[in-house]
Amino acid sequence: MQGAIGEIEVMKRAEAVVAVLLGAIGGVFMAASMRVGAAAPNADGVFDLALRRQQPGSEDRAFWRTIESPAAWKASETAVIVCDVWDLHHCRRAVERLAEFAPRIARLCDTVRAAGGTVIHAPSDCMPEYASHPARDRVLDLVARNLPAGFEPPPVGKGTWCSGIAPESLDEYPLDQSLGGEDDDPAEHAAWAAELERMGRNPKMPWKMQSALVPIDADNDFLSDNGAEVARVLAARGIRHVMLVGVHLNMCVLGRPFGLRRISESGRDVVLVRDLTDTMYDPAQWPWVSHFTGTDRMIDHVERHVCPTISSAQVLEGSTSFRSPRDTRPTVALVIAEEEYDSHRTLPAFAHRHLGGAFQVVEHHVAADDPNSIPGLARLADADVLLLSARRRGLRPAEMAALKAFLAAGKPVIGIRTASHAWEPKEAIDGCESWGEFDRDVFGIEYTGHFGNELRSTVKVAPGAAGDPLLTGIPAEGTIQQTGSLYRIAPASPQTRVLAVGEVPGEPAQPVLTDYVRPDGGRSIYTSIGHGDDLAKPEVVRVLASAVHLAAGLEPPASLDERDPHDPSLRWVSVRRGSGAFPSSEAILARFAPAEKPLWCRGVIVPDVRASHDGFLVFLRGNGLREEGIRGWFEGRALAVRGIPGGVVVEVPPMLATPHRAGTLALEVTGNEAKRAWGATKASLMRKGAPAEIPLDRLQIRYGSGEGTNFRDMPLPAMFGGPADAVTILE
Repeated sequence: MQGAIGEIEVMKRAEAVVAVLLGAIGGVFMAASMRVGAAAPNADGVFDLALRRQQPGSEDRAFWRTIESPAAWKASETAVIVCDVWDLHHCRRAVERLAEFAPRIARLCDTVRAAGGTVIHAPSDCMPEYASHPARDRVLDLVARNLPAGFEPPPVGKGTWCSGIAPESLDEYPLDQSLGGEDDDPAEHAAWAAELERMGRNPKMPWKMQSALVPIDADNDFLSDNGAEVARVLAARGIRHVMLVGVHLNMCVLGRPFGLRRISESGRDVVLVRDLTDTMYDPAQWPWVSHFTGTDRMIDHVERHVCPTISSAQVLEGSTSFRSPRDTRPTVALVIAEEEYDSHRTLPAFAHRHLGGAFQVVEHHVAADDPNSIPGLARLADADVLLLSARRRGLRPAEMAALKAFLAAGKPVIGIRTASHAWEPKEAIDGCESWGEFDRDVFGIEYTGHFGNELRSTVKVAPGAAGDPLLTGIPAEGTIQQTGSLYRIAPASPQTRVLAVGEVPGEPAQPVLTDYVRPDGGRSIYTSIGHGDDLAKPEVVRVLASAVHLAAGLEPPASLDERDPHDPSLRWVSVRRGSGAFPSSEAILARFAPAEKPLWCRGVIVPDVRASHDGFLVFLRGNGLREEGIRGWFEGRALAVRGIPGGVVVEVPPMLATPHRAGTLALEVTGNEAKRAWGATKASLMRKGAPAEIPLDRLQIRYGSGEGTNFRDMPLPAMFGGPADAVTILE
């Protein structure tokens, strides 16, 4: 009895702490207590959805087109899986963010349940708390029955964590989550860990049950964190379609046995509800963008490689998509409809590199089958800033209407080079509208052609313009060479401010950077610079970044982040040694070897059953490699390292190698000589007593550089820390 009373007190304390967190958010508990069931599906009991995916826009996958396809899902054949919506988490900010949208998850569950659909709650590691819950009993009752006709249980391998599927290997994973993704600042994280300890919770894995903000219907719902059990429920209920919600997208939502990857592999339709999820991502890690931009990048990854997404607004009639109140990023829409200057490559690269910290970036490209249609313009009203690069296109009437409505609302526009004649095709196009006065109406200039392509203009700050915020970081003296031809747009209107000019020998100077307030009150910034090579110039990047910030009412950045996003020494990088699909180990080591910091080589190993009895060995064979330059850890436990003829062996004892449980193998290589030797090392794994070794050429390794014990292991479980890097030791 005393133990039960103590546990009740712990739960009350946990609820009090969460209440304080939610109080800071404002009104969330009230929203939870006032949940109202949303409208049911249509009269035929069907959810009419628009499934959003992304397709490569070019063979080199340099840009992606967003495609929406209609789908009709019968409610009785639809399930919602609620993934890991825990009561507490080791990251305080993760708790706060989840609390913001958890009531909306509950509302989605209410809607699907009321329509005759199925709701499966899957709070991993929490089943002991639900030993006698009717929703848990309902699952166990199904498990005890005979298998439904035509149902086969998933193979053992398919019922485990999935770190990646084949399509994901075609492109770079969008985030570095190798250190766990916690974005608490150190002081608040320490205070939160101490509070969790006072509650009697393990600060690393404090969850014990599902959040009270998402109630479990005892009369109808199902409760399991087991992939095979969830598969049994789906089969028994005749489920063909799955909506998945919860946290965290880059870890559990993708990787759990009931997550997006496994459900997708099962052959059922599955979608991520993209506004009811969150990521574990720390903006201090690559690619150094805001937390919410990190989530956007993961949603892009899912839409490109795993499954479609929907918004909860498609199910909850009369609502809009959820957006966190702390996500204050303005939205900049990239509208790209030209090929001559490679804007479809250069502008997204610029935006995602230099705007991701302060903005939500949304790309709108021309339709694959119609160069005069930009489907994304239909949603242009959702944007705060338009960054435009288009050349001599017509537009479908509805899309032109959306563009004009955006401008009439007084919203800002930034035009790049051919944007001056964006909607002025050389010939009329059937079914399309043109706008020949776009340059005068929107930018306060008039494009009349360009000087010869062989002439390269010299660009400099216009007289009297020095110190203008648009020129932040640009010296008043000095010039840059424009790569493309110089446009003729002089003279500009009297209301247009000219901030930079270009000159070619023997011709009058031409404006190349202008600022104009339109009659509707909106601001328009235009530059005739925009050749692909121009956007590689730091001065041009500075001006564009300042323009977008100022157009959105933000201060321009004092300086640009000059870190190279492709520099492996600044991040953890996945490498498959000997494979052209990943950066080569030689390329990585060329950057790491001269550095003073240690080189780290890390991967996730999943021992087979027999490996647990004997442990396994890591062989590192190479001239110049000595045990003095190598240290090793498995799951944070130091390993024995000993020299052998021609190399080094690292031993993982059986007590650490638990069957089927992923563990982090981390090797630290110190000293430039050892790092250089590593590049020529032939590495392999071998279960003790097994006849054959597994070359590391077949395994994916993650490289990093730095100091600190947190480099040795990933958060628990180990597979949380990295994408597509789990390796099974074969017999």
